[in-house]
Amino acid sequence: MKYVLLYSAIIANILTNVGFNLSAINDKVPAKKWGYLALGLVFGLINSVLFTEALKEIPLQVASAVFFSLTIVGLFLVAYFFFNEAITMYRLVGAAFITVGVIIISWK
Repeated sequence: MKYVLLYSAIIANILTNVGFNLSAINDKVPAKKWGYLALGLVFGLINSVLFTEALKEIPLQVASAVFFSLTIVGLFLVAYFFFNEAITMYRLVGAAFITVGVIIISWK
């Protein structure tokens, strides 16, 4: 149960970055640009609150390793499925290494 806050923070962090990317993509349409930027900032605030609450029960070194690593893997998948960014063999191997590293760090 204590990891629910951490995983929720990861999802919010991914949505923060998606909002920022959509803001950058829509640079020529001010309403969309600022709307997506504001949405990204809201998810950034949610992310910060959730991560801070998760730190009450999870050690910093574990929480940070899981948070940043799974955010990278999540963004890797979002970039492929929603923004049509390429997946290369090097990126796939890197995501696998990150996933294995998270498992090792999280082990008791």
